[in-house]
Amino acid sequence: MMEKLSYILLLILQLFTVFAYSYSPNPRSGHLSAFINNKLYFISGSTTLDRAVISNDFFYIDCSMNFNSSINSIPYTSLSNLNGIPSIDVAGSSIVGPYNDIILTFGGIGLNNSYGYQLIYTFDTKSLTWNSLSTYGILPPIRKGVRPVFSYGRLYAFGGFNNINGTPYNSLDMLDIGFNWSNITLSNAPSGRDGYVSALLSNGNILYLGGYISGQTAGLDIVYLYDTNNNLWQNMSTAGTTPESRGYFTSVLNLKKNRLIIYGGESTQGYNHPASPTLAVLDLSSNPFTWISQNVSGDFIPPPLLLHTANVVHNYMILAYGFNYQTSLLSNDIFLLDISNDSEYKWVKEFKLNQNQNINQTQSQNSSLTIFPTHKSMDTNTNTNPSVSLGVFIGSIIAAVVSTAILVYGLIAFYKWYKVNGFSNKFVATPGTK
Repeated sequence: MMEKLSYILLLILQLFTVFAYSYSPNPRSGHLSAFINNKLYFISGSTTLDRAVISNDFFYIDCSMNFNSSINSIPYTSLSNLNGIPSIDVAGSSIVGPYNDIILTFGGIGLNNSYGYQLIYTFDTKSLTWNSLSTYGILPPIRKGVRPVFSYGRLYAFGGFNNINGTPYNSLDMLDIGFNWSNITLSNAPSGRDGYVSALLSNGNILYLGGYISGQTAGLDIVYLYDTNNNLWQNMSTAGTTPESRGYFTSVLNLKKNRLIIYGGESTQGYNHPASPTLAVLDLSSNPFTWISQNVSGDFIPPPLLLHTANVVHNYMILAYGFNYQTSLLSNDIFLLDISNDSEYKWVKEFKLNQNQNINQTQSQNSSLTIFPTHKSMDTNTNTNPSVSLGVFIGSIIAAVVSTAILVYGLIAFYKWYKVNGFSNKFVATPGTK
C-alpha cells in the first residue's frame, strides 16, 4: 500500500511541477540580466537574427533551489504582464538603490532601430514597477553597446555606438546621486568603442577591455583603467598569451575578485567568426595583469556565444542565450560553470545551492554595487500598478485552482484504490471464520 501511495504522491508532485514551471523563454540575444535576492532577471533583447524584432519579455530564474540546466527543468517565472517594460536591444544594465534591489537599464536600440526614446528605465524588485527616470545636466546621447558601472553613488557610462549616424563615442558620462549628468571626458581617454566589457576593481579603478573600434575588434593586449578617485585614465599592457581580439563578449569577476573570466564574442562582424579561445582568464593580482592558462573540465561545454549574458550566481557563472555559433541560431539555453575552485573550473549540468552562501547575493551583468537614490526618488509613481496587482491576483487564483484540482484528483485516485485494495485486504480468512 505504501508503495502505491508513494507513486500517487510522486505523480501529484510531477504534475504540479509541470504547471509551476511551464514558462519557456524564446531564443534571444542582446538582452540584459541582473541577479537580485536569488532571482536572475532577464530583460528584452532581440528574438530574430536580423534584429528586426525587439521583445519586451521580462522573466527570472528562481535560484533559491537546486535545478538542472535542461530547458524544461529551469524554474522560470514570467513577469511580462507588468506595465512599462522597455523594448530595448544591446543596452546596458546595473543595480542601484539603498538595498541593491533596483535594476537600471541604459541606452540600447529601440523599436524600428531607433534611438529617440527614454535613456534610463528602472525596475523596483520590491514594488514590481517599471519607471522611466528623468535626468538633468549635460544629457548624454543614447547609444548601444555601453556597459555602465556604479561606484560610490555614481553611474559611469563610457563609449557606445549609434547605428543611425555611425558615430562611435569615447565620452565618459557620469550621473550623480542628484540625477545630474556631467561629461568628464579627458584628452587621454581610450578610442571610442562599443561591445567591450567593464568591471569595478577593489581599488576604485574601472577596467575596460576589448570591444569594437570603427568596425574592427580591439585587441586584448591592452587594458584601460579609469581611476574614479583621481579622475585619471591610464592603460596597461597585459602579459601572457593574449586571446584573440573580440567584441560583444561577456566578463565576470571570480569569487575572490582577483580574476576576470571572459567568454565568447566575435573576432569580426557577421556571425561568422567566433573569437578564440572561447574562455580566457586574466589574473588581476599580478602586475601587469596576466593572461593565464586556466584548467577547465566538465562534459557540458557550451558552444561559442555572441551577445549573451554572464552572471555570477553563488558558486556559478551562468551564461544565458545569445547567438550559438554551432547552430547559427539564437539560443534559449543556459550553461553553468562552477568557479568555486580557482585551480579548476568545471562545466556542470546541475545548479546546487550552497546553503552557506549568502542568499541575498546581488549582481548585475558587468556592474558593481553601491548606494543610489531611494525608491521615492523615481520620477514616476512608485505605487504598485493596479493592473499588475490584478494580474498577480488572477494568476494566484488560477494557480490555486490548478493546485487544488491536482490535489483533489490525487485524493480521489487514492480513495478508489484504497476502497478496492485496502479494505479487501483488511481481513485474512482462517479456518473457522466466515
